Formats: sequence, C-alpha cells, structure tokens
Amino acid sequence: MRQHSSPMRPLLIVLAAVIALKLGQQIFRYYAYQEERVTLTAMRERLVDAGVEVVTTRVRADSLRAEIERTDRKLRDNRRAVNRYGRFAQDGALPNEVYGAYRQDLVRYNEMVTKRNQRLREYQQVVDRNHNATERYNFLSDSMTGLAARIGDPYYPIPKPVEAAAERGLIRLSP
Repeated sequence: MRQHSSPMRPLLIVLAAVIALKLGQQIFRYYAYQEERVTLTAMRERLVDAGVEVVTTRVRADSLRAEIERTDRKLRDNRRAVNRYGRFAQDGALPNEVYGAYRQDLVRYNEMVTKRNQRLREYQQVVDRNHNATERYNFLSDSMTGLAARIGDPYYPIPKPVEAAAERGLIRLSP
C-alpha cells in the first residue's frame, strides 16, 4: 500500500532550502566581513563622539547667542543714557557736576562692550567647532553607510547626533 504524500511536503522542502541558503549566506558574511564589522564599530564610536560634540556645541552656541542678544539690548539702553548727557554740554564740554556721572556711565558701557565682544569671539569659536564636528559626523556617516552597503548591510543603524547625545547620557529622549 502506498502512502499519500502531503501536498505541503515539496513546499516545506523548498522553504527549508531557502532558509539553509540564507543562513549559509549570513554565516559566510559574518566571517568574510569580520574586519569590516570591526571597522564599523570603531567608526561608530567616533561618529557618536562627533554627534555629541554637534549637540553640545549647538546648545552652547544658542546659549551664547541669547546672552549676546540680552547684552545688546542693555547696550542700546546704556548708549541712550550716555547720549543724553549731550544735552548738558555747554560749548562741547560737560559741567563738572555732570561729568562724574557721565564718566561712570561711559566706563560701565565700555565694560559691557568689552564683555559682549569677548562673548562674541567665544560664540564664533563654538560655531566653528560645531561646523567641524558636523563635517566630521557627516563624513563618518557617509563612510559607514558606504562600508555597510559593501558588506551587504545597507540598513546599518547610524545614530543621529541627538541620539548619540542620549546614548552618552547627556540628554533624555521622550518615548
């Protein structure tokens, strides 16, 4: 007596062959691209460092810019106060009783200008660091994407700068 073969049997054989083939490809890729995976891991660390610097320099630049804008508003007010002394001038000179107050206001104004200019230089340095970190991040991201595609992993996860900062515990991302 003959046993009836199941109509699913050929399908199961094909499915098992496909699974075995895919598993074999994955094992081959694991060993064949071992050095590339090590390189990707090292590049990812440098990318995370660059991403963290992108975020931290952006936050610092925003803080400095806000401080400069507040100082600029104060400077406008102080400049008006210094300019008001002009109405007391007689023949281009201030009377002695007004000159002392004028001198104090002028010194305070000049000190604020000096401090503002120091903050502006610091801001420009931070922005330059941000641009350098952004270029480094983009270069590493592009390099990693290319290398991952060459080893057959075109969807290799590359963290965004904010994700890198969260990974290092600098910020917390909301779910």
